[in-house]
Amino acid sequence: MKYMGSKAKITKYIVPIIQRKIDESGARYYVEPFAGGCNVIDKIKAEYRIASDSNKYLIALFQHLQDGGELPEHITREEYNKAREAYRTGDNSLQAWYIGAVGFLASYNGRFYDGGYAGYGKDKGRVRDYYKESRNNILMQMQQGGISGIDFSCRDYKSYTPQGCVIYCDPPYEGTKKYGNAKDFDYLEFWETMRKWSRRNNIVLISELQAPDDFITIWEKEVDRSMKAKEHFRATEKLFMWGGGNGQ
Repeated sequence: MKYMGSKAKITKYIVPIIQRKIDESGARYYVEPFAGGCNVIDKIKAEYRIASDSNKYLIALFQHLQDGGELPEHITREEYNKAREAYRTGDNSLQAWYIGAVGFLASYNGRFYDGGYAGYGKDKGRVRDYYKESRNNILMQMQQGGISGIDFSCRDYKSYTPQGCVIYCDPPYEGTKKYGNAKDFDYLEFWETMRKWSRRNNIVLISELQAPDDFITIWEKEVDRSMKAKEHFRATEKLFMWGGGNGQ
């Protein structure tokens, strides 16, 4: 699924690294506490796959699809505005999965009600229906079977007490613009939690652009990133592990 901060561009590089850690360690549990668009976990093979996110609407959307639920064929601007208002006011007249579907699939660039209504656009002379493209992408994700069997839940990453797991974390990147409930993200607490998990016989891998000095880079690659259609820049994506951790 198209998602702000999605790892879709680098999955072909990091998925084999994660999978190797699972296979070599014999870990039965694979955990993603920042599941986002599930563009990594849907390609991972493990006995148990656990995905969570603090956005209840995102989790409700994936659970809806897991249960065989359908998505609207089209979302008008009026429908988008109504769903956005329900999200902002806490109005329960609309179902959580629907608010999630509209917010993630019909918002510009996957920015949950922060990017505005995506609608239609033109690209090299052809008209693009951005909601339809996003809808087709997530339905294809479901059809390919990668979401099947994932245990989804809405929870804060700090609520985990993992032991003997392979964990992949893709937190909101420090120094980049934050959206929604990521605006108050505590980075000192996050990195200390990564150290704690690593000491508990877990293999913890973290995607970020930077990390404290006691974390080592096990993979990196410069990639093109964009905030708007005409604003692109290069950034070096990295995969970190704690220097004193397990599974290196």
